[in-house]
Amino acid sequence: MRMDEFDYELPQAAIAQVPAEPRDSARLLVDRGPCSAPEHRRIVDLPSLLGTGDVLVLNETRVMPARLPLRKHTGGAAEVLLLEPLGGGPSGPDAVRTGTGADVARDTASEASRTATVRSDAGWAALVRPSRRIADGTVLVSERDPQVEVVVGPRLDQQRRAVSVRVGGVPLDSVSQAALLDRAGEAPLPPYIDPDVTRRAIAQRSGLDSADGSAARSAVAARYQTVYARSDGSAAAPTAGLHLTDGVLDALRSSGVIVAYVDLTVGLATFSPVTVDHADEHQMHAEHYRVPAATLDACAAAERVVAVGTTTVRALESAARQTRPAAASGSAAVAAAQSSSADVCGWTDLFLHRGVEFLVVDAMLTNFHLPRSSLLLMIDAFIGPRWRGLYERALVDGYRFLSFGDAMLLSRSESETT
Repeated sequence: MRMDEFDYELPQAAIAQVPAEPRDSARLLVDRGPCSAPEHRRIVDLPSLLGTGDVLVLNETRVMPARLPLRKHTGGAAEVLLLEPLGGGPSGPDAVRTGTGADVARDTASEASRTATVRSDAGWAALVRPSRRIADGTVLVSERDPQVEVVVGPRLDQQRRAVSVRVGGVPLDSVSQAALLDRAGEAPLPPYIDPDVTRRAIAQRSGLDSADGSAARSAVAARYQTVYARSDGSAAAPTAGLHLTDGVLDALRSSGVIVAYVDLTVGLATFSPVTVDHADEHQMHAEHYRVPAATLDACAAAERVVAVGTTTVRALESAARQTRPAAASGSAAVAAAQSSSADVCGWTDLFLHRGVEFLVVDAMLTNFHLPRSSLLLMIDAFIGPRWRGLYERALVDGYRFLSFGDAMLLSRSESETT
């Protein structure tokens, strides 16, 4: 597969700079299959599109204030984007790809378990800018919070550097300490979003003075977070979930939909661009995930599994591959995954592209993605080449694209099930 196949013209004007308000007023393009025209709806209509027998699965990860504007002691500006704690042993992203954890309920114990899994004293993997101009051992300091210092370490690969973070001289080595970065850090908005435009608009909506930088950043951080976020650790939001409200979720439950959860920490694998010419040469970075036993049970019994966002798809499909017998697929794979009555967790570098089968997910709520991205390859694998017609229709009809944009509800093509 050449990446040229996954290119399309995306006008700058189609890239949403401000999220819909209210959240559930975002537009929803409903895929009706290759022989029918798509339907134009709103997220608030979702309860009428799903019902008894459906399981809606959400990624409950919480975005950290992971982008740290910093300065060298010489005064030069720098920026560090924290990705994940580095592991020196079997719990680290570069040491292992999968592993099964103990059965943990969706409560405070689940966060403690997950934090223990990713905790490390070896520092963090991070993106550093301008990386070429910052030598190993350079100390960077936050102007917003002088208690926060970052020491830049060696390269891990072409994109990532190792860094250590200290708050008041104490090492920050766990995602559970992310709140300590609230003053120094901010929501890591994607590079195609103009943060000044977004801050002004969200501040105005919230009745805030946009000149009050701290208040405006807090308002943006709250909006770049799902209403059900619980588990700290992500460097970007699972953006399809940004559309959902407590009211929509309550209405879904009232219509007979079971709402279940996974946790995949969104990192470099999700937002890293594809830079190779051939898709099969793209290397996915590992991201940590956890699928509770209760979610596996619900998916095994479901008539239809509806995943909210590509990260949820990746978590569910990774769990099925970790536990299924070699010959199992479809509901048999899900049944095998839940037979141990244990959460499934670990690190996944699963790359879902054309020719890779989906074992669990039947439908997907997702935003419109960048050209030539791994997320667009997943959509192609899920519904086949008709994604291009849907994207063209969305652009003609004024849908808003990317993280703060509108959404699609896609049903997996029968031809893509094997």
